[in-house]
Amino acid sequence: MSRGVATATATELATKSFNICNLVEFQNIGGGNTYLNDGPVDITYNSNTYLATKGLLGISDIIEEEEIKIENVDISLSGIDTSMVKLFLDYDYIDRRVLIHRTVLDNNYGIVGTPILVFDGRLDQPRMVEDFKSRTAVLSVSASSHWSDFQSQSGRHTNDTEQQILFSGDNFFANATDTQKDVKWGRS
Repeated sequence: MSRGVATATATELATKSFNICNLVEFQNIGGGNTYLNDGPVDITYNSNTYLATKGLLGISDIIEEEEIKIENVDISLSGIDTSMVKLFLDYDYIDRRVLIHRTVLDNNYGIVGTPILVFDGRLDQPRMVEDFKSRTAVLSVSASSHWSDFQSQSGRHTNDTEQQILFSGDNFFANATDTQKDVKWGRS
């Protein structure tokens, strides 16, 4: 699929000596957008500053196919500010939009041409892995393409966990998963 690659980007790619950088935009998390990149310096694009994660941002392979299907990507964050971790652990991440642009950088870490949108999806499934001995933590989030909720209907889940997130202390769904084994229907 043609993406309309800018001439300057195509020229830089033809040199066979170039730098690639991912620009990741998390939208509407904690009341605002968060911008990160996996390059060594902060990068400004579209009047937004993408903060350098000092090479500690990992993005799984993004595979593009001709058929319509749900694509997934995993984003790993390590060595980030605790306020960023708090945003994800406070359940303020579900169904938030994430955009990943890939760009070519020159030797001075300036953007060459125009970054290319390689993924547009919604966040789900955060995972936190802590190693107490080495005092490190890795926060990973998965994102699915916009096709993941193509047939979904809006609403809430009827479970105690989601009820506690929305209404702490309310026990309305506390026994929702309890079942009665011998339910008899009809006349006895």
